[in-house]
Amino acid sequence: MSNIVFLGSPAHGHVNPTLPVVQALGQRGEQVIYYNNEAFRAQIEASGASFRAYPETPISATAITIALGNGNVANIAPLILGATEKLLPFLLSELPREKPDLVIFDSMALWGKMAATSLGVRSVSSISHFIYDIRHLMGEDEHSLRHLWQILPKIPGSLVARIRLSSRYRGLYPEERPLIPLRGGLNILYTARALQPNSSIIDETFRFVGPSINPQSRGEDFPLDAHGSDSVITISLGTVHHRDIAFYRACFAAFGNYPAQFILSAGGQIDLEELGSIPPNFIVRPSIPQLDVLQHTAVFITHGGMNSLHEGLYYGVPLILIPHQLEQLLNARCVEKQGAGLILDKELTGEGVTAVELRQALEAIVKEGCYREEAKRVQQMLRATGGYRQAADDIQTYLVEARAGSQASPLNPA
Repeated sequence: MSNIVFLGSPAHGHVNPTLPVVQALGQRGEQVIYYNNEAFRAQIEASGASFRAYPETPISATAITIALGNGNVANIAPLILGATEKLLPFLLSELPREKPDLVIFDSMALWGKMAATSLGVRSVSSISHFIYDIRHLMGEDEHSLRHLWQILPKIPGSLVARIRLSSRYRGLYPEERPLIPLRGGLNILYTARALQPNSSIIDETFRFVGPSINPQSRGEDFPLDAHGSDSVITISLGTVHHRDIAFYRACFAAFGNYPAQFILSAGGQIDLEELGSIPPNFIVRPSIPQLDVLQHTAVFITHGGMNSLHEGLYYGVPLILIPHQLEQLLNARCVEKQGAGLILDKELTGEGVTAVELRQALEAIVKEGCYREEAKRVQQMLRATGGYRQAADDIQTYLVEARAGSQASPLNPA
């Protein structure tokens, strides 16, 4: 049995894919100690890991939601740097007592990367997003230029925080560029190689394990058999952008008379009465058991977050992608390139997608069978990967190398 310490980020999209991996490692006899914010205790403990709470810091799921509310991903950098200044001294005091054989850190958890470097133990990066080079982020379209203008005001403050960390913890601040994703000796990506855009940083240490989905994980009971329709359309904007009431009302206007059953996950921070009159063909809930519902879904209308798009494609569902930030737009383009979905990008500019555009997009997906055919093809590609079991295999192989004192790199990426 090995002692594995997992240093996570307090973001649902980063925690969720790790839980099946942690559960698999525990079932194989490994001990996993998982550090994260108190808000994630219940789901982490349900995976079988021993939970440890971070002290309070500027970063939390709520803080991330607020920071990304206007679509500006540059707002995350100050949160990461501020959290590192508080969490790193805590971990440097805490982790020697844990005596880990391996540290797994989230690809945004700068405090985790620096703590692992300080301990001198082997480390694994858990990467729950596509990897984009600067050329992907700084394109020539209006969205990339807008992103550039959003980043510029954040640079001075981030540089000051970086200098503070580098001066205080000499030799621990990562030298790799780009900084994100933070990398370990082994790097686990929860996607297929064919979906990942080409990137100069990808080498033999990267393993493409596919979506980390445990089909046996069941959510709360949901009236799937009560729909009375073979055509189910699921709508969700994930855990960050779910307060887009104007978008939900546009969906009501677009599909209130459409001959299908619509299931809308509106998030827990909305009073459903704010939405106004809900059409009779809509079921609206604060949350839904998404994996269960997607198995009965004809089309998935989604923000294009990494987990949601992979979950939809894992079940062969074509996507209508409504990105609210640049990263989601780039994710959506990966799907569009495969022919498995189409993009409506007006939320990025603040215009808002219209009811007419939503209706036209759904009719195009339904009438043109190529979208479903390509989604089924991508489904086969994703299911050919090993998923969370492959991730656990790769981590255990890496542990064996560590115990043997080997300096060899992992095998070539899958």
